[in-house]
Amino acid sequence: MDFIARPFGVLMEFIYNNLAFHNYGLAIIVFTLFVKILFLPLSIKQQRSMERQQAIAPELEAIRNKYKGDNKRIQEEQMNLYSKYNISPMSGCLPMLIQFPLIIIIYQIVRQPLTYIAGISSAVILRLRNLVAATGVRVTDEIGINSYFLNNVDKIPAEISEKSLVNMRFLKIFDLGVTPKIQFWTYGNEWKIYLPILIIPFLAVGSSYLQMWITNRINNGPKKKKDSENPQPGGLASITKFLPLMTFVIAFMVPAGLGFYWTVSNLFNILQTILIKKLFNIKKKEGSV
Repeated sequence: MDFIARPFGVLMEFIYNNLAFHNYGLAIIVFTLFVKILFLPLSIKQQRSMERQQAIAPELEAIRNKYKGDNKRIQEEQMNLYSKYNISPMSGCLPMLIQFPLIIIIYQIVRQPLTYIAGISSAVILRLRNLVAATGVRVTDEIGINSYFLNNVDKIPAEISEKSLVNMRFLKIFDLGVTPKIQFWTYGNEWKIYLPILIIPFLAVGSSYLQMWITNRINNGPKKKKDSENPQPGGLASITKFLPLMTFVIAFMVPAGLGFYWTVSNLFNILQTILIKKLFNIKKKEGSV
């Protein structure tokens, strides 16, 4: 997916160098905001679809009660109802499906900071890797190369400068290039690096569930609805509830920058959902929805 990651990498490079003051964590925050603005039309469409499905929930319930036990007839009548109100039952899933390739793209950008953020060519990166290997230090990726030269600025070759490297620390505490480890105490003096970023997977999963809770509360109201009144298909609902747990597991397998992106993205989603709901309410009062 390099051909897709490149444009996003260029955007990240521009943000890091011009808008985030060479602050990696701030660059991720601004980058996430740009991505949210880019996909805002889809998010509005998703929320509008959820609003419409919620509006016809009583009619859906009536169909289930009328044709109880006849699943084929229930599906036919539901599709007729969706067609009547011009609702696509899967349209609300599109933004969620887009998130998967986007996560892979963000992972590439985080894992290869020299390529996508510093804009260093593959030939120079290979030379940097060989220089590090010649010292006896083993590095497996660009993050390792980047960290080595940040800690050994006197060994930076003429092809690049210290400014070419990416400072992946955020708030001088979190090293977003490091992969979180549960057993941080096994790393000797390096526990000071692993302990702070241990919080990021928990923030990622916590913000995911918070987003789900707020979204359901905004769309369904403060009172708990019966499962039968929920227009979302049962299988999809189960998958949606399971996704945050996957986020938690994956956050312990990838650099902390990705978990940080998830957290920031979830917080932006919460704000976006609230603002779009307010916009819909205003339009309803004006009679334009």
